[in-house]
Amino acid sequence: MERFLQWVKSNNMAQAVLCIAFGLFLMIYPSITVQGIIMLFAVAMALLGVAGLVSYFRQRSVRYRSSGALMGAVFYLVIAIIAFAFPKVIAGFFSVVLGVVLILCAIVNVVRAFSLREFGSRIWIAVLAVSVLVGVGGVAIVVNPWGASMTFVLVLGAVFIVNGAVDLFIEWYVRDSEKRVTPVAHTR
Repeated sequence: MERFLQWVKSNNMAQAVLCIAFGLFLMIYPSITVQGIIMLFAVAMALLGVAGLVSYFRQRSVRYRSSGALMGAVFYLVIAIIAFAFPKVIAGFFSVVLGVVLILCAIVNVVRAFSLREFGSRIWIAVLAVSVLVGVGGVAIVVNPWGASMTFVLVLGAVFIVNGAVDLFIEWYVRDSEKRVTPVAHTR
């Protein structure tokens, strides 16, 4: 059980660092980020589709050709064509997904903020306020995903950085508080 808890703690730290890194990337490269991600997605889908078609037609025996493999390859190619043809629609969908992720992160941090109350400090109020702010940012993104893309990407990057910083702070505060409490528990 202790090994699992250590994994969860390290996973939280990794998620926080990745969140900050992603936020910095969004803020440094706002103009290419959304289009670049959509184009990379479209290229990946096209490559998967072409690879599936090559694999399907390379089978010498018709008996061993899988119709599911052919359908999968065609599906990937259709998704690639849609992504290349309608990048703004895909960007809107991508924006909604990221907004939902931010809302979920905010909910988790609100729960964690109330857990921090048990340590007797008032720091949980600041964590709660920032978590609510992240949630509001996520809701704003979900409500207007097709707004000004440059502003959206910059705000999204800032919100991801704040969310990652709050996660790092919570991890640091909990570990620091546990260190102060642990020696007292062992002396009794």
